[in-house]
Amino acid sequence: MTDQKIEPYRITKPIQLLAAWLVGLILTDSIFLTATMSLESQSWERGALVIASILNVPLFLGALFLLQTKFRPELQEDTYYHEYISKKSAAILKIGKSTAQDNRLSEIERKIYQITELGLSHSSQEEYDTKEHELDWRNWQVSINCLHPNYNVIKEALHLSGIPIASTIGNRLTKVIPEAWVISLNPIMPIGHKSKILKTVLPFDFDGIELYSPLPEAGETEDVYIGGYGVGNYSKITPDLLQLLDDEISEAELSAYCLDNQILS
Repeated sequence: MTDQKIEPYRITKPIQLLAAWLVGLILTDSIFLTATMSLESQSWERGALVIASILNVPLFLGALFLLQTKFRPELQEDTYYHEYISKKSAAILKIGKSTAQDNRLSEIERKIYQITELGLSHSSQEEYDTKEHELDWRNWQVSINCLHPNYNVIKEALHLSGIPIASTIGNRLTKVIPEAWVISLNPIMPIGHKSKILKTVLPFDFDGIELYSPLPEAGETEDVYIGGYGVGNYSKITPDLLQLLDDEISEAELSAYCLDNQILS
């Protein structure tokens, strides 16, 4: 037991702390029990060391159980803990890994722009977004499913509205269509952009809308999916939504509408 050493500089991952604790438990109890051998059998010190050795086991195991349950996220490696904090916080920041340096730089620039947008005051943001002629789509990418029955009409409507199409999804050979025709919108996209998209494409036969954060690690790089395949708990389209859009819908109103009209998949 004397040859076992804990070298702190080698503990670089939180999970290694658990192993260090177990080694510490073994070393501590071994020292206590070894010390009892040099004490008289009737001495109170010997009894105290034996009792301490026994109590150390449930105490250490209880602490390990607490770490593995209540504080399990904190025991993750830095990369996974960063993702956990990002999802838990109000602003989601995910920078996907890419083999091409240009793609990485583009992703970082877009995320920085999004965070800057979130830092604007609510009033000034709404004032900017509601002016359609000032909408800038360079940092917000739109994807459309080419298998939608009204694909050509939607594409032309987007073009006339000044909304560029970054990519298309859907395979014309397999012709696999989504379970429902849903418009997925990135929650952090400004309300003016969301409103513009909805006003443009809602008239062309869609089942619902959803606020969905794209996952770069899953290859989702667009902010708007018109007819995407990853349909979750979307919200059905009602005349109330069309009325809200006519009255210059706010971020809070859109979120409330989605919650009130959600369809569980």
